[in-house]
Amino acid sequence: MKHSTVDRTSSRRKLAKGARPRPEWEKNLKDRKRINLNSYLFANLVIVSVLLIGLWNRKPVWDVSLRFPNLLLILVLINTVLIFREVILGGKPVQTRARQHKQSRQKLRNLNELRAVLRNSPHIDENLINRALLRLREISGSDAVALYILENTQCRQIASAGELPAALNGSRFLNRENSIFVKFPGSLGEEEVGKISAGNRAITFKSSLIRLELTALPLTLHENRFGLCVFSSREAHKTPPIPLASTALFLETLLALVDNAGNSGDGRYKDKSTGLFLFECFADSFETEVERSERYKQEMSMLTISIKGFTQLESSNAQQVAKSAAAALKQSLRRLDLMFCGKHDGEFLAILTETGAEVAEIVAKRVQKTFAKQNEKFDFIKSSDLKMFIGSAAYPADATHGDGLLEKSRESLNQAINENVEFKSYGAINQ
Repeated sequence: MKHSTVDRTSSRRKLAKGARPRPEWEKNLKDRKRINLNSYLFANLVIVSVLLIGLWNRKPVWDVSLRFPNLLLILVLINTVLIFREVILGGKPVQTRARQHKQSRQKLRNLNELRAVLRNSPHIDENLINRALLRLREISGSDAVALYILENTQCRQIASAGELPAALNGSRFLNRENSIFVKFPGSLGEEEVGKISAGNRAITFKSSLIRLELTALPLTLHENRFGLCVFSSREAHKTPPIPLASTALFLETLLALVDNAGNSGDGRYKDKSTGLFLFECFADSFETEVERSERYKQEMSMLTISIKGFTQLESSNAQQVAKSAAAALKQSLRRLDLMFCGKHDGEFLAILTETGAEVAEIVAKRVQKTFAKQNEKFDFIKSSDLKMFIGSAAYPADATHGDGLLEKSRESLNQAINENVEFKSYGAINQ
């Protein structure tokens, strides 16, 4: 009894130091390898001994006269059968099964590390996506990982980790007729990456136009939106050694959580009353969108909005009008566009991605029409002189840098207020 207690105590110490008991299947695997090897050697020894004894005595073995070439041929045939017995008789070699089991365990471990990013995060916000992609890049072994949202003919990169290849940096992905296309910058044209399968299987792509290899992982998001996670390396790109189907499910869940947290209205970056982003978030987002437009050579428009008579309203009425303005923006703008509260009460800002001056005017008038319709239900509107003015400036037609674009959008708003017209674009001022 005493001896048993000592053994148990020593085993506990080993476990405390980090030594783990060897799994039972590993022991059985090693024993099986040893048995197979011993059987192989013993069979060879018996065969060679019998044949050599027969040759030494110059007597036929099994009533067959053997010569030295015949002996070698028989040995080769027998050894071939013994070596490749697993393939001939069916089943996978023991070493292959062990290697596959080890790879599957490594994939599961990598996926658990990725899930730990979400599990250990104190907040659910857009920074969580960046942290998840950083971990995904590490476990995938790729040089870069990027996440895109595709909607109609638009493509927006929402996060990335690592340095993207130069060819991919200026390219855009398109979802067209259940197929993914990549549109290269300049006059290089476009190529089909691959068709989207029913199970959203990963697509391996190698360009025939430029030096670019990647693995695209389609993502199905809520409200019929479509996402794409792209793995790429500058040299010798390989398919990431991770369970891609489980990775896709994780990313879809993560994007849904972040989107729901952002739309709840009680996030740290959103106004609790209107659900729009706070003005403090505008500068960083605006700079990011300008840089993205420069990189992809895309148009962008800036709307500056002011509601005349807003400051004369009572607090409760002003809050209702602000909600109406926010609702008008949400109904009229797309998901890829960004909406913010202004610096002062009754002011709002909107960034229209991939939008030129003409389309921006159509969107602005739609916002004003929806805003007026939202206010019809309020009795105090009849006694107040409320009017929404919007000024617009477009990149790169009106300005080629962020400060100039913001300044000209504000100038257009002031011109609209002075002329008492609901909308004014910077291009119309110079005509």
